Amino acid sequence: MFDTIRPNKAPQQIISQIRKQIFEGKLLPGDKLLPENKLMKQFNVSKQTLREALRALEFVGLIEISKGITGGAKIVEMDNRIAIELLANFLYFKKLSIHHLAEVRNVIESYAAGIAAKSMGDAEKDMLKDLIELARKEHNSYTSSPHSFSSDLKFHCTIANSTKNPLLVLIVDLIESVMADEKTVIIPDKEMYASIVNGHERIYQAIVEKNSNRAMTEMSHHITEIEDFMIKLRKKDTWVRS
Repeated sequence: MFDTIRPNKAPQQIISQIRKQIFEGKLLPGDKLLPENKLMKQFNVSKQTLREALRALEFVGLIEISKGITGGAKIVEMDNRIAIELLANFLYFKKLSIHHLAEVRNVIESYAAGIAAKSMGDAEKDMLKDLIELARKEHNSYTSSPHSFSSDLKFHCTIANSTKNPLLVLIVDLIESVMADEKTVIIPDKEMYASIVNGHERIYQAIVEKNSNRAMTEMSHHITEIEDFMIKLRKKDTWVRS
């Protein structure tokens, strides 16, 4: 199944071959890799080199390693949160501005809202309605202390999920995760929370009415409005992590 590898960067080559087998559908979630001694023979590497590669694959969530007689390395479906955390870690070292986030949100999330207006089911619409009601309660009980406002994140992710496009869902999850991190630095005031709630209400109404163009417009307006609030609160349009 696997090719003998060159000594140079051996762990990376092992990782590359296993990832390729997963991408090509030759290894599926639940499939067990060969025992350690057989993998060492196939790759022509030491136990230490093989284990280094397998630990790296386990860290990124592509395999699960269990001990014991029936243990070993097994292919698993990568968890969404792991993928988002890895991408977020990359972005932490970039000079990512609030405007950068808003630009991408405007393209991706406005498009997602347009699709949602055409195809969203009743259960998801009910979920949006419940999230808006929860947000209103959170807004009414708001104090100047840090506020999680989790319904905001869930609202946008619910719209993305309704598109049934895995790549779009991942991108929106990533953007909203970064936005949630940013809100731990920039604590939204009550005026901003009111804008979020009202924006969600307008988007929801457009989706319920199956008005795709209006849903896209309302989402774009909402994102721009929140961008303005965050820039105002931040007082400079550059995200610098200490």
